[in-house]
Amino acid sequence: MAKIYAGNFSEDYDFQSRYRAQAPQPHPPHAILEARKNFQELAERNLALLEKPIRAEHIKYFHQVMASPETRLKELMEWKAKGGKVVGLFCVQVPEELIISAGAIAIRMECGFIGNLSASEEAMPSNVCPLCRSSVGAAFNKTNPFFDLLDVVIIPTTCDCKKKMAEVLSNYAKVWVLELPQNRDNLQARDYFFGHIKLLVKKLEKLTGRKITRKALESSIKLLQQRTRVFRVFLDIRKQKQIVISGRDSMLIAHAAFIDDPHRWTWYLDGLNKELLGMLDKQIKVMPENTPRMLVTGSPIIWPAWKVLNTIEESGALVAIDDSCGGTQYLYNIVEVPDWSMMGMLTALADKYLLPTVCPVFVHSDDRIDRLLELRSQFRADGVIYHLLRLCQCIDMEYGKVQAVLKDRGIPVLRIETEYGEEDVGQIKTRIEAFIEMVNAKKEK
Repeated sequence: MAKIYAGNFSEDYDFQSRYRAQAPQPHPPHAILEARKNFQELAERNLALLEKPIRAEHIKYFHQVMASPETRLKELMEWKAKGGKVVGLFCVQVPEELIISAGAIAIRMECGFIGNLSASEEAMPSNVCPLCRSSVGAAFNKTNPFFDLLDVVIIPTTCDCKKKMAEVLSNYAKVWVLELPQNRDNLQARDYFFGHIKLLVKKLEKLTGRKITRKALESSIKLLQQRTRVFRVFLDIRKQKQIVISGRDSMLIAHAAFIDDPHRWTWYLDGLNKELLGMLDKQIKVMPENTPRMLVTGSPIIWPAWKVLNTIEESGALVAIDDSCGGTQYLYNIVEVPDWSMMGMLTALADKYLLPTVCPVFVHSDDRIDRLLELRSQFRADGVIYHLLRLCQCIDMEYGKVQAVLKDRGIPVLRIETEYGEEDVGQIKTRIEAFIEMVNAKKEK
């Protein structure tokens, strides 16, 4: 294997803008309360739809994590009171293992909520990605209560909007940017990313005042390796013909991992796996085996913006699998460590967070289509629903190629372009119901 080395990079990740923007006017307390009330009501509607006559008992833990984030919030406040650090992160390219081994806690910060868009208007234009606008707005109207606890936010240079979102947030919070290469298909790209991983180690050590030792890094890698292994067992259960868990409950589990303690999350998922295996043995089903199965791809579906997921499953289909960075992609890839030296572990982390990421922000993304076809086969998907957030340019530009590949293989695909509002729910419902009917007719031939 070619030698990986750290180049000569500046050690300063912090934004040093000479033209800092003014902070938006504080939202009046009544507006913050209204936004938080509306967020909670939407979350409760999502959770109420998950309450079915047959549902695994162990799901209740993950249900509670999303229903009452105050529990985790209290833990983090107690952690902060003892001098602990909390690191917010976006996307799937930030090595959580480094954050944990530096003695800090990692929290994923994406938020998909219509009520956040107006809150971001003073900081971001209205004609950019709604996920970025919502995530920024969540910091202003407090619908993401974790934001005020963060010591730093780490944002990878993925799509153009995320890059500029980092600059916007740097006006109001401490932000580090984790540089990604534009192409992953050469050794120079690996060297480049590895150099920035080495810098991230130094920055985290300075933030926490704690050196990332070989022992600490090995422990954090093994912790998240176990999380991935348990999650892969869960995915194997979802591949079965017998359906023992819904797609929405599966996504709920992934979204709970954004904020939950990884030890605890893994322990509860292991318990759920055992319960689901018992349901398989006892022939207990949550849906009939002939339920049409959908693969959901495209723009990430982020809590609580679940209208597409809700429509699919309330219309009688199953979300069999997704390839979202807010779902399966976040938890699937594992760190493959060739040797447990410091250099070996850092190299393995750099490779894990760069090479298998099926994100269309890179110049070449054929591996994303390879992964779609693989998932479609493994999870018995009858059709593909391509979820597109309006103004999500990378995902939009990929659609033509994805559609052509699926068409060549006789795989039905439906493109749903939407935002976070509820005004198009009826139209989406009509289109998804018609698509499911077409898929059923195709299956019966």
